[in-house]
Amino acid sequence: MPWKVNPVSQIRLAFVLQVRNLHSPVSVAARKFGISRKTAYKWLRRYDLDPQLALGDRSRKPNLSPARTDSRIQQRILELRAQFGWGPRKIRKVLLQREQLAMPSIRTVANILRRQGATTPTNSNTPDPQRFQRDAPNQLWQCDHKGPLEIDRQKIHPFSVLDDHSRFLLALEPCLDLTMKTAFDVLWNTFGEFGLPDAILCDNAFSTTYSVPKTLSWFEAQLVRVGVQTIHGRPYHPQTQGKAERFHGTLERELWPRVRRDNLEHFRCDLDHWRIHVYNSLRPHEAIADDPPLAHFQPSTKTRPKTLPSVEYSPQSILRRVSKAGDISWRGYRFLAGHALAGELVRVEETDLEICLFYSWKKIRSIPQSTLKRDKIH
Repeated sequence: MPWKVNPVSQIRLAFVLQVRNLHSPVSVAARKFGISRKTAYKWLRRYDLDPQLALGDRSRKPNLSPARTDSRIQQRILELRAQFGWGPRKIRKVLLQREQLAMPSIRTVANILRRQGATTPTNSNTPDPQRFQRDAPNQLWQCDHKGPLEIDRQKIHPFSVLDDHSRFLLALEPCLDLTMKTAFDVLWNTFGEFGLPDAILCDNAFSTTYSVPKTLSWFEAQLVRVGVQTIHGRPYHPQTQGKAERFHGTLERELWPRVRRDNLEHFRCDLDHWRIHVYNSLRPHEAIADDPPLAHFQPSTKTRPKTLPSVEYSPQSILRRVSKAGDISWRGYRFLAGHALAGELVRVEETDLEICLFYSWKKIRSIPQSTLKRDKIH
């Protein structure tokens, strides 16, 4: 049979009646009910003030809170949350620097958002990120496609270009396809606005489709002609492009719910406005001391040429033209240079140990002399 437990308010009322009606000494009644004399006198005092008053627990909230955050600041916190979807750290930084408000701590801002139901649940099992960062702007750019999104009944694949050091968003362009030419056109325009980087990191969608042997893709060949190195992450290893992947998560949380999708022009305008006026110049970034990316970025000193340069070699170079099949002939041997270089000239260097193929300054292949056979394409 279950125990019968009386409500606390009934026990307190029984104590008061024991003292007032049965005239028991306070100390004796307090000992009988297992409470201190201080607590006993408190309940007697409450009962004497208003016998009809319920003797249940009262809120411990103070009548006055002089240190409570100003209502205007609370309102601005909620407005920024609704406008950008930011967390407490970014909201506090913006209001502190841009609006010169006397902001409370990050934890207090988080509590304000939580009390108003303006937070989202987080996954506590998410591992800590492993970060790397280049030492200066334009040493490395990261680029990738995001999407697809349906805009005006057509699939759009936004192409983003991000500076590795400053997280500055150099380009966010809606593309109608995933071809290398479309991606390079975006990069070409970005080069014209911000100059040339030292290297570009992208996934293997922009590399050659040949796994063995590895050659140059059309995309890589165009970057070689402007002197930009291409770096690819390992297959099925998106962590290499962690900044681009994390940025795409920011797009999903902060921009996609608010962007217009009725037509492509509205969509492009919203992307440009968010990139220039919000992400680059306003939004604090935790990895760069809660500064906006613009505070850590500067254009490259290497300017883009007006037109894509042709490949030039020294007069002493040994050259071969790539066939339509993507190979060259040298001393009776055939070497694969890549279908993307069909019709182009490549330079051949031979040593006692190996034969190397170069496209401009970029080494394409290195074939050991010991593996050469005349009846196969190397």
